[in-house]
Amino acid sequence: MKLLLPVLAALATLPAAHAANRPAGYVTICSEGKTCSVAANTSVAYGRADSFTYKTLSGSFVCGEVTFGSGTKVAGGVNECSVPSGTSSSSASSASSAASSSSSAASSSAASSATSSSSSSATGACAPGSVISNTTVDCGGITVGTSCNGGSESQQPIFTLNNATIRNVRINANAADGIHCASGNCRAENVVWEDVCEDAATHKSDGGTFTISGGSANAADDKTFQHNSKNSTFVIENFNTYGKIGKLWRSCGDCTNNGGPRYVQINNVTINGTVGSTVVGVNRNYGDKATIRNLKVKGLVWTSATTSKPRICEEWKGIEKGNGSTEKYGEYFNTNYCDVSPSDVTSF
Repeated sequence: MKLLLPVLAALATLPAAHAANRPAGYVTICSEGKTCSVAANTSVAYGRADSFTYKTLSGSFVCGEVTFGSGTKVAGGVNECSVPSGTSSSSASSASSAASSSSSAASSSAASSATSSSSSSATGACAPGSVISNTTVDCGGITVGTSCNGGSESQQPIFTLNNATIRNVRINANAADGIHCASGNCRAENVVWEDVCEDAATHKSDGGTFTISGGSANAADDKTFQHNSKNSTFVIENFNTYGKIGKLWRSCGDCTNNGGPRYVQINNVTINGTVGSTVVGVNRNYGDKATIRNLKVKGLVWTSATTSKPRICEEWKGIEKGNGSTEKYGEYFNTNYCDVSPSDVTSF
């Protein structure tokens, strides 16, 4: 016991571990109140003590709530603005930036080794809040994310795609609002959602096609995939869901300036869990159409030849936001809006 006392005393004098003031793989470019500058469409993290708000920025900005929003400052110390390692940036306080870069070298090195299969430019593009345009980005299997603000529809998406493809990435549990297809044709390959916060992905590109190929999503309490854009197509193929989901896909029932048509093509999808009510919901009055083939649903029960629990494809009446309420017509097979027959669906 006497021999242990000096060791214990020495341990007691060691400094306590501190939470990081920048995400792993990020370097600080300035502290709160300072003016920073970044290249176009750069993911910037603001915060401290492992709590961050992410925003995609370009040019000069003030590191603080004036840029990131009221309530984003983390109490208890000086907040910092940081960017993915290797990003071109500048600060009004270069000495502060250099010191911060040095202090974060260890975490940056660890992140670099974890993502060695990705180029430095891809690593930056795979950071939370990134806007990816007219290119294909392979994230090499890294896990990214932010934090979930309940069911808020205004949360920043993890990725915004403009006529682009993202592949091989995991989105961490309860991470904000997934992936948005904002323009053109978009594609997400082998994306894994560990625990869906709001929606796994949202289609917002009028006239475009958003393809989800491979991958999986767990525990989407509401919709797994949300379809808002008009005259557009959502393709979901070779995909799996786990845990409880509200729906696999839904054409927006009450969007502002709502309308259609919206099309969804579902092929070789397996639902390894429970469904809240229905797998797919279309708006009959907007001319939507769901084409479903090779769908497998765990625990599916047929209560009649054309009635199932959960329901496979429901037809609705869509409305414009603030103009009454949506109306559900019921489950249908082999119609102009629900192109699916009972033989296209199997239970396991």
